[in-house]
Order: sequence, then C-alpha cells, then structure tokens
Amino acid sequence: MIRRLVAERTGEPADVLSVAELPDDPPPGPGQVRLAVRTVGLNFLDVMLCRGEYPVRPDPPMTPGVEAAGRVVAAGDGAGHLLGQEVLACPALPRGALGTTVTVDAAVVVPRPSTVDPVTAAALPVTYQTAWFALERAGVTAGQTVLVHAGAGGVGISVIQLAVARGARVLATAGGPAKTAICRDQGAEVAIDYTAEDFVAAVREATGGRGVEVVVDPVGGDVFARSWECLAFEGRLVAVGAAGGAPPPVDPLRLMAANATLVGLSWGSQYPWQRPSAVEAAYQELFDMCASGAVRPPVSRVVSLDETPGALTELAERRTTGKIIVRIDEGEGP
Repeated sequence: MIRRLVAERTGEPADVLSVAELPDDPPPGPGQVRLAVRTVGLNFLDVMLCRGEYPVRPDPPMTPGVEAAGRVVAAGDGAGHLLGQEVLACPALPRGALGTTVTVDAAVVVPRPSTVDPVTAAALPVTYQTAWFALERAGVTAGQTVLVHAGAGGVGISVIQLAVARGARVLATAGGPAKTAICRDQGAEVAIDYTAEDFVAAVREATGGRGVEVVVDPVGGDVFARSWECLAFEGRLVAVGAAGGAPPPVDPLRLMAANATLVGLSWGSQYPWQRPSAVEAAYQELFDMCASGAVRPPVSRVVSLDETPGALTELAERRTTGKIIVRIDEGEGP
C-alpha cells in the first residue's frame, strides 16, 4: 500500500485534500521510472490546481506536487540506467508527487548531486527554474534594473538571488516590514512595502524617474495592471503567476505606444517536456550556484504529508515566506 494526497473535487486545499491509502502502482512502463519520494516542494500552483485554476486542469481525482526529490526504485524498458539513483523530477499531472511513490517519465528526471540534500533540492525546480527562464527570456544583463513583486515568496527570492548573480540591480515589493527585510537580506537594493506606499511612485523615485528594464510578476491582478507604469523605454514585463487574481486584458496598442514587451511564462506546465535539454542545463548551473552560495533556497518550514493541506492554505493566504517542503522519506538529509 502507498499513501497519497488526493483531491476528489476542486476547491480550497484544506477542503478537498486528504491522505488516501491506495494499492501499489503498476510497474513503470517503457521510458518510465518509479521514485520513492523523499521530499516535495510546495508552490502556489498547487493551490491553483486544487481550485481548478491552473492552465493545465486535470480532472479529479488529482494529486498535486510538481517538484520531487527521490530515489529511483523501479525502471521500465530503456530507463534501467537510472535505477538506484537519487534524482529530481517534475511529475506529470494528474498523478503529482505528494505521496510515498510516484511514476514519472525518465525524460524529466535529473540526477541529484550528493552536494545538494533532498530538502534543498525540492526547493529548486519550480521557483528557481521559473526565475531562471524569466530572466533569460527578459534578457537581463549586468547593470540593468529588475523589479520583482512578492519578493519574499519562493519565486521572488529566487529572482532576487539570480538577478543579483547576473549583476543586475534589484528592487522588490513585499507586504510589511518583516517581508521587506527578507528581500533586503536576499540582495534587493530597494525593498518597497506595498501596504504602506505606492509601489509605482517608489520605483520611479528609486530609478530617477526612468523605470526598470524588467518586471517579474508572480502576483497578477491589479499589481500586473500597475506594473506597466514601472517600465522604462523598451521594458519587459514577465508574467509568471496570478496569486493575486487573474491579470486584466492587455491592449496591444498600449504595448506599441510604450514600446513594451509582455512575456508569459508557465514553467511547470511546459518547459520540462518542451525544453528538457535547456532545463537540465539550468539545473547544472543551479547546482553549481548552490555549491558556491550564490543560490540559497529559503526553506522556511518542513512539514509532513498529513500537514500539507494546512500548509497549502497558509500559502494561499500569503502567510508564508520562502519555501515549504514536505518530507516524506526520512532516509537522508539534514
């Protein structure tokens, strides 16, 4: 028997998720492997999956969890070389990672170096890969200025660290003094408390009126709408999430008039399958940056599988900072 977190219908995580005792999975098929899951990183997209709001909308029953560290305990034809290896993987929905085992395509598996423990590893896939490709697609280079919203969240902290590593100047927004302090600790030169001041005016003041080259927005809603006012000439706005609600429509004429660029990015729903070689290359860079200290995944709490619905509720209500990791297998790590 295996234990797995299952949503039988859509709704708020605490209302629809429960731990089920299920029969063992069938053997992996050709090109597949089964992992004994050690750790799983939680993300706002798991909340969206429960609500039925994520761009990929699997029908219930569904198990969330799209980033896992684990050990390969069974392999199908063509994947035997991975047997016994410690790996990172992004499972395909509707069978997510939040359970004792998960079967995944070998093509989305990346060996985990021994220098990166499983708790740290589970904090890397979605947030750091999203941040990595956001900065790549926005063409961020040394000397440019980047504004990131929700700077004390998982994606926000990842953007701050990676942008600073590129030599960019970073501005961040967050709610309240404690969260703005986190942004500064991570490397943001300017941290704006959006609950106490107008972030558009603060950005304009911090940039001498010219605005920023790049905005990375995991919030959406009104924050997305007002972020256009923060852009410099030929600025780029990268939309990576909608934690604060769906972004409003964008008039192409507005983009043309402002010489602005809108970039949409949903890493977990596309990149592991569409750009596997680029994803693996990004992982190797991230592993090296973990070793050097340039990347420091901000794990705020480690919870059990049974505690996960409550942890996702906290995430949905923006009561968290950094990353929450679910520990399933206690066999290795800090």
